[in-house]
Amino acid sequence: MNRKERFIMFVFLGAIARDISQGTRDSQLIVLQADRIPAGRIPLNPWNAAKVFLAFVDGRTRPHRWML
Repeated sequence: MNRKERFIMFVFLGAIARDISQGTRDSQLIVLQADRIPAGRIPLNPWNAAKVFLAFVDGRTRPHRWML
């Protein structure tokens, strides 16, 4: 798996966990938004990138440059 695929997988798993814990149904929209990020802009560690992206989606942080 390349970096983008790992990033999308981590975002998807985190979004599903968020849906279960908060009772929402936003996981597909979150993954679609994450899929719009170009592969070359995703940081080297896709796990940390997914955590930061999910924090942004939850409104806990501002978007980083690589997300825009």
